[in-house]
Amino acid sequence: MSKGKGKTARSITDQHADNLASEAEHGPWTWGEAYTDTGSASKYAKKTREDFERLLTDLRSGAFGEPGTVLVLWEISRLARETGRGVSMIDACEQRGYLIHVTSEGETGRTYDPRNYADRHSLVTGIADAEKEARRLSARTLRGLNSAAREGRPQGQVPFGYVREYEVVDGRPRPVAQVPDPETGPLVKDLYERVVGVGGDLPEPMYAIAKDWEARGVVGKNGKTFSPQSLRAMLLRPCNAGLREHNGVLTPEAWEGWTPIVSRELFDQAQRLLADPTRRTYTGESIKHVLTMTLKCDVCGGGMVVMTRRKKGTADAMGYQCGPKGHVWIPKEETDRVLIGDLHATDPETDEPAPELGVILAYLSAPHRVSALRQQPSSDADTNAVTAELNHLRAELKELEDAPSPRTARARIQRTADMEEIENEITLLEVRLSTMVTPDPLAEFLPDRGETDLITWWRTADVQRQRAVAALLLSPDVLGQVRVMRSPKSRNAAPVTDRLRWVTADEAA
Repeated sequence: MSKGKGKTARSITDQHADNLASEAEHGPWTWGEAYTDTGSASKYAKKTREDFERLLTDLRSGAFGEPGTVLVLWEISRLARETGRGVSMIDACEQRGYLIHVTSEGETGRTYDPRNYADRHSLVTGIADAEKEARRLSARTLRGLNSAAREGRPQGQVPFGYVREYEVVDGRPRPVAQVPDPETGPLVKDLYERVVGVGGDLPEPMYAIAKDWEARGVVGKNGKTFSPQSLRAMLLRPCNAGLREHNGVLTPEAWEGWTPIVSRELFDQAQRLLADPTRRTYTGESIKHVLTMTLKCDVCGGGMVVMTRRKKGTADAMGYQCGPKGHVWIPKEETDRVLIGDLHATDPETDEPAPELGVILAYLSAPHRVSALRQQPSSDADTNAVTAELNHLRAELKELEDAPSPRTARARIQRTADMEEIENEITLLEVRLSTMVTPDPLAEFLPDRGETDLITWWRTADVQRQRAVAALLLSPDVLGQVRVMRSPKSRNAAPVTDRLRWVTADEAA
């Protein structure tokens, strides 16, 4: 089932009802458990299709049913909008003798037998056509986004602090101006000035500003008050300085209809301040723990601090606890072992030192990792060469997308494989280009290029440096933000690894 859009789209409930009604004409059937997939079948979808994967596993293993069992779908494209994936499902049905009924075909639907060459051809052709349409829509959307980015025009929701003016062009509303909102724009400007400290004033912590906004009744478009984390995210938005970011790179063009809330100078001051990992709300000898405030509560998103649990008749237990509300608590020693490592571990047989590397140190200990992170941005010639190669691959991909669909299934599968290979090469080059033009903020905290003993370096580094490295690595853009979930078992008996959720940049967005 699919979430449709537009006046002709069928609701999920209607689709399911039509699936059930097909039995009257094509049954009798004995219904099993529904595989609910209320998302996109496109290769461009970001969410995992969990029930789709379960269905494919059941078809291949035979758990779906006896030969002759019918798989009922609303339309062929629900198999998959990737020819290769769809053919895999058809193969599984063919091998196990399953039938495929498509409800939306004709007045009462149609039942296919994948063992019949004509039925198989119709199914594969339908999937290939759906893939072509998905790629065509993706290419058109991407062209629109790239065009808007090149011109510096805004895209998406109107940010807090702005209002947008529109005109109807070719039957569609187009933004013609984005200007500061008279009510919320001054708040955003005041936020930058208070965090940076202008006119001789001392910089203010975002926690204090969030409390002040809450007391004044300032809320976002969702009606909720601003947390320190949301204020930080607001400060990082290039749009507040009239800038447009696309694929992590600021576009050189400035859209004439965009009136910035703050100056570029004030924006850059705030970015330098926020990019400094040594900046902490609390300073002094009280800083003792590397992962404090870097770990996040999965319930509220707040930072976690070290707290000791004291119970009568038992030893004190030290762990990380949700700072704002106390939603979750997790043992500190085991968590540190997973994320940092146990540098004091010994071999039980020889009693010799045998340090165990956690996620952070394992990442840094990869061959040439430190040297690569410390590399300075490449020359203009190298950057231009990679950019030229990127443009060539993008043009090659566009030719494949715009070319007529091949007539045979084998040719369509090969074209899909070629397109995916080019897309992978484009992704790798985009990542390479980003690293060439942007110095990694980790560089200033890592050991010298000639340093080889990573464990010794970590042991001798002060807590501030360790915390800076941990905060940069355990972020959505690198390894992922670590969020601590509530224990599914009582008394926190679940293993630490089962309670850590890694949030990437895509999910955070």
